[in-house]
Amino acid sequence: MLTLDAVSQKQKSFKADNRTIDKTTGEYKDPLMRWPLRGAAFTNEVGEALRPVIGNYATLSWIPALLYIGADIYDKYKNDKNEYSPDSRRCLKQAVFQGMASIFLPLIAVKLGQNVFSQFGKLGADKISLNSKEHISKLAEQFIANGKMHAFHGRDNECTKEFLNIVSDSMDYKDKKKSYQNIFRVFKTDKKSSISKYTERTIEDLIKLRKDILNPSTEFKASKWYSEYIKNLKYGQTENVAIKNVLSKFQKQKMMKGDFLKTLGGFVALGLAIKPIDYFVEEVLIGKYIGPGIDSIKNK
Repeated sequence: MLTLDAVSQKQKSFKADNRTIDKTTGEYKDPLMRWPLRGAAFTNEVGEALRPVIGNYATLSWIPALLYIGADIYDKYKNDKNEYSPDSRRCLKQAVFQGMASIFLPLIAVKLGQNVFSQFGKLGADKISLNSKEHISKLAEQFIANGKMHAFHGRDNECTKEFLNIVSDSMDYKDKKKSYQNIFRVFKTDKKSSISKYTERTIEDLIKLRKDILNPSTEFKASKWYSEYIKNLKYGQTENVAIKNVLSKFQKQKMMKGDFLKTLGGFVALGLAIKPIDYFVEEVLIGKYIGPGIDSIKNK
């Protein structure tokens, strides 16, 4: 059985140290909600903002964010500020806060920022959004990976027509009920003629590069793409696989500027939105609506 001194000692062990008390106001300062530690909640948004550049590696950025969010929710369940006092209602409030303020709303902000900056692509010669270019580029990479370039060897017109049909179908110009309609709404703001011209130029560039690799001129042999092809062959790749990899890398590199611009848009939106989101969720959403309902629940 614990003595009174032991109980007192145990309670003191849960008290925060002086760093959690504001020296000016004497109020409690939650270490988990103060920067830079608070920033751990947004590693996933940073990853998502970088996704156009780093691809699926962005998924790894969710790990530190989820660990931080889990630790913060458990801390709020266990402690009432600097006092040990488990409370499931306080835990539920913090779960709602973190879900909205650290995951849902910031992700929306990042995606909106990327979509807004995507529209800057229309200022270029192609007159279409970066989202449209990105989707066409992904279709081109699939076209290459599926061996279509090799299958249409020597039949350039048929190859171009096939790719144009694939892009046209995916953009869903003819059948508005197809699944791409909702996913790629931004295409509705791009002219079909501009997308068709960009699509045709994309496949023509790939056809030309493939021809140059197979029948290289003296000048082309000095290019980085031919060097990349030779390097792939030295690694033991077959001619067809080596060409596929060069074409895919060429297509990805074409999108790098657009990817960086969309990433910048994600970061700008996230930076502008973090504090307003925190305030809205804590003071309005939870403070006025969700919180009172949670407080009315009998604590177990």
